[in-house]
Formats: sequence, structure tokens, C-alpha cells
Amino acid sequence: MPALPLGKMAILAVKQVAKPISKGLKEGAKNSRVFKNYIILPVAQGVHWIDVKVKTTLMGASNAKVYKMNEKLAVEYGAEFISEFFLYALGSGLLLWEYTRSARKEEKKEAILQATRERIEDQLTRLQNESTESVFVIEQQGAEIRSLQRQVGNLHTEIEKLKTSINGNS
Repeated sequence: MPALPLGKMAILAVKQVAKPISKGLKEGAKNSRVFKNYIILPVAQGVHWIDVKVKTTLMGASNAKVYKMNEKLAVEYGAEFISEFFLYALGSGLLLWEYTRSARKEEKKEAILQATRERIEDQLTRLQNESTESVFVIEQQGAEIRSLQRQVGNLHTEIEKLKTSINGNS
């Protein structure tokens, strides 16, 4: 039975939950004076400044002066930017998590494969050693058999000599 892709399903669920959180963050940012003054407006003005500088430089007017956005537009722009940044950061974090999880899974698989490879190599080495020992034992037994055959031959010769000497004396 194939495993369910729970990690991917969890990522989709988090993305779906993140959208309303992002909208809430956007609305909360517009309504909170501290958040608006110390985070939203500086971010919006900074992004606007970079945007205008890049565009004017590309058009050839690199020393053009960048004017500040009005507060209402800056709040809208900054809240939108922070909302999109939240979604992007969340998506990047989920992507990094999935990559790390996948890498760990692959490392485990590789470790199992390496352990299996080492076990097979150990068995092969053991079998080669046993084979070498078997060849040595076979050669040793062959030498012993040849020695025994010589002794049997010598005994046959002795028996024949004894038979001849017994038959010759009678």
C-alpha cells in the first residue's frame, strides 16, 4: 500500500491557512498605529525608494530624486508588501522543510544501502577466505592421499616379497 504524501498535504493545508492569516496581518497592520508607524511606513518607503531608483537607473536617469509616498498609499503598499512577504517567507520555510525532510530520507536510504553493501562485501570476503581455506585443505588431503597410496603400494610390494620368500623357502 503506497504511503500518503502527508508532508505535501500538510504544506497545502498551511498555505490555505496562511492566506487568511496574511489578510488579517494586513488589516491589523493598517489599524495598529505603532505597527503602522514603525514597520509598515518605513518598509513601504524603503521598497518604494528601491523601486524608483532601479526604474530610473534603468531608464538612464540615475540621479533622479525619490519623493516619499503619501501616508495612505504607503500604508496600503507596506501592508501589501508585508502580507506578500509573510506568504513568501512561509512558502520558503515550507520548501526548506520539505527539502530537508527529503534529504534526511535520502540519507537514511543511502545509509541502509551502504550497510547492505558492506554486509555483502563482508560475506564475500568471508566466502573467499573459506574458499581459499578449502583449497588448502583439499591440497593437503590430496597430498595425504598420495602418501597413503605410496604406503599402500609399498605394503603391496612388501607382501609380494614376503609371498615370494615364503614360496621360495617351501
